[in-house]
Amino acid sequence: ESEIKGDVLFLGYYQSAFDWDDETAKASKQHRLKRYHSQSYVNGSQCDLTGRAREAEVRFLCEEGAGDYIARVDEPQSCSYVLTVHTTRICHHPFLRPPAGAAPQPILCQPALSPAQYVEYVRAQVSDTKRKVEEISEELKTLDTRLWSERDAETPAQPPEGAPAAHGDAVPGDELDPANDAAFWERVREVTGKAGGQQDSARVSPQNTRKKIHFKVIRSPGDLLQFIEELKESTKKAKEKASEEEEEAAAKAPPAPPSPEEPPAGERERPEEEEE
Repeated sequence: ESEIKGDVLFLGYYQSAFDWDDETAKASKQHRLKRYHSQSYVNGSQCDLTGRAREAEVRFLCEEGAGDYIARVDEPQSCSYVLTVHTTRICHHPFLRPPAGAAPQPILCQPALSPAQYVEYVRAQVSDTKRKVEEISEELKTLDTRLWSERDAETPAQPPEGAPAAHGDAVPGDELDPANDAAFWERVREVTGKAGGQQDSARVSPQNTRKKIHFKVIRSPGDLLQFIEELKESTKKAKEKASEEEEEAAAKAPPAPPSPEEPPAGERERPEEEEE
């Protein structure tokens, strides 16, 4: 109610003003950047927290058409104050006038490459992609060959006692004549039925494996790498599954060979179209 109540505290008495001619002053750059003029006040009322005299800094900022008023009062340290005063009385000074608003500058965009350079760039990218695809294809072929070689080495064909030899093994005194189709295919069915009845259902040649590959569209090198990882994983799983099936088949197979009256196991399970 416009009445002073309680003790009167002095924030300080005028001591000095900022010297704009002193270029070595530490606050010179700060004053120029923030565009204000300051005055220092010292020897105010004793501070009950620090025991020292209160002090204050008054900063004058230009604000055109606003008059004079205290905008804010801050206390960055105990009993040390900063009063910000907005006034029109200092706006005529070039150091204190607010900076003019910068006009927006237009931006002209130009392509980084000419049409001919861009075509050359695309060709280089296509050539590099083809080279990577060829390298990956060679790697897949090598991996496929190695996997099947390891599998053939781990699971050799074990024909029963008294059975003829498997594919590729010569039988003394029993030469096959490919010209005689009936005898030839009858002999093949007999050999495969007795020696590899269970294994033929699990073993697949690399050529048949390639027929089962699902092709997909590759749009980026990341898709290509992911596709390769899937191929490796599927090949590994197929190998493990085949090994498990062979173990189960070996465990379930009867010790005695099938009777001559019954057709071989491989012939029972193989359709006529697949034989042809």
